[in-house]
Formats: sequence, C-alpha cells, structure tokens
Amino acid sequence: MDTILQSLLDLPGVNASLVFDADGHLLAHRGRTIYDRDLCQQVSGWLVKAVDAVQLQQGDWESMTAQFADGKLLLRSLGLSRDGKSHVLALVADAALNPSFATVAIRVATAKLKKALEGGGAASSSQTLGGSAAPPPAASSSVLPSDSKPVLANSGLSWSKVSSSGLSRIAVADPASAAFLSRCAKELARYVGPISKVYVEEGVHRVSPEHPFALAASRALVDDLAAQIEDAADRAAFREALDAGDRLRFRTLEKKP
Repeated sequence: MDTILQSLLDLPGVNASLVFDADGHLLAHRGRTIYDRDLCQQVSGWLVKAVDAVQLQQGDWESMTAQFADGKLLLRSLGLSRDGKSHVLALVADAALNPSFATVAIRVATAKLKKALEGGGAASSSQTLGGSAAPPPAASSSVLPSDSKPVLANSGLSWSKVSSSGLSRIAVADPASAAFLSRCAKELARYVGPISKVYVEEGVHRVSPEHPFALAASRALVDDLAAQIEDAADRAAFREALDAGDRLRFRTLEKKP
C-alpha cells in the first residue's frame, strides 16, 4: 500500500495521499513535509465526517472532488475490506495538478488499493515506511459547529454498523433496529445537518444505556431526538416522518402470510 500511495505522491501537484477507514483511522499515508502522520490523521477524522454527511443523502458513492482556493481534494471509495469496513483514498493537491493525467493514475491506484484491502493488506499498511508500528491514532481535536452541544465537541465518533447512514458504535438488537436508527439519522439530518448521526448515538445512550437498542425503545428515542429540533413545525414534521414509516412497516408486516 505504501508503494501505491508513493506513486500518487509522485504526480505533479499532489501534496499528500492517504487511506483511512470508516472510523476515521489513518491506515497509510505519504505526504510532503507539512503532511506528517499527525496532520493526515486529523484530516482523516474531518473527511470521514464529510463522507458520512454525503452518504446520508446519496447512499453509495464512488468519487468526490472538492475545489478550494489553492487546489483540490479528491476522494475515491475503496469499498469494503475483509473485515467489513469501508475505506477511502484521499489526495490533497494544489493548482499544479493535471486532472486528465491524474485521473488515469488514480484509477489504477484505486484498483490496486482495493485488491490490497480485499487481501488483508490493511493490516500491514498501518506501518510506517521504516517498518515500525505506527502509534494508535490520536483522538480528534476538531471542533464541531458552534450550535452543537458541548458534550459532542470532541466526540470523534465513528459510524459503520449501519453503512448507509454512517452509524457504528451503537449496539443493536436486530437488523430492524439498525434500520430504524438509520432512518432516524436521515430524517433528523433535514433539520440539524450531518451532526444528526451524533445526536442519534447520544440519544440511544440515553434511552437504552445498558442494553442493545431495540424497537421497543423507538418511541423514547424519537422523543429524545425531537427535542434537538428548535422549530416546532420542524419537530412535528420529524415525528410525522418517522410515524409514517412505522405505519408503512406495520402494514407490510400485516400483509405477509
């Protein structure tokens, strides 16, 4: 994996190439002087939240590109590894990047990285160039927007158990409960943005602190999440959307023989 990332770093205009997993953990990186491991780990934490936000609205994705004043940020989905986690390739580039030339190289590198991850290459890629084990990733120090609750400010949460919405560190009783949490996060995102994932996790910890979340606690969770929405009309719309989903689910179950 190190060799593949180095080949991308050799492209004119690329300042850093890195691979991180769905928890925001940096697996491997190559970068110019300023892009050391600590910075790349911090960037991974930021980017995984951005990917989660996109998945809330778009579901599966293959590539993303962000344009900024001095260059571009390119993301490519690497799919799932053998441990079931999704992985992302990220390139930080400046204005010298030739998009047409880079596209071919990125496509080739992406295919090689997918093969490495499918073959269990992620485990060995957590080493540094010299072969010594890399330190465990530091907790994210990023600050969430000012309207976020203080308890969430340094959460550094990961979200993988329900892959469609980015949820992870929530124990669930069954697939139906996981699907319900995914729907809660997606509906809540309409009113509070991508931080909805964090609200859902915190809400589950409050309404079901000692047991895996089950549908029996769904009403309590909806009440808890609705309280995070300031506008009364939006709060009512959030409740109605989840109630409508429950009614549809029950009708479907009733029709089954």
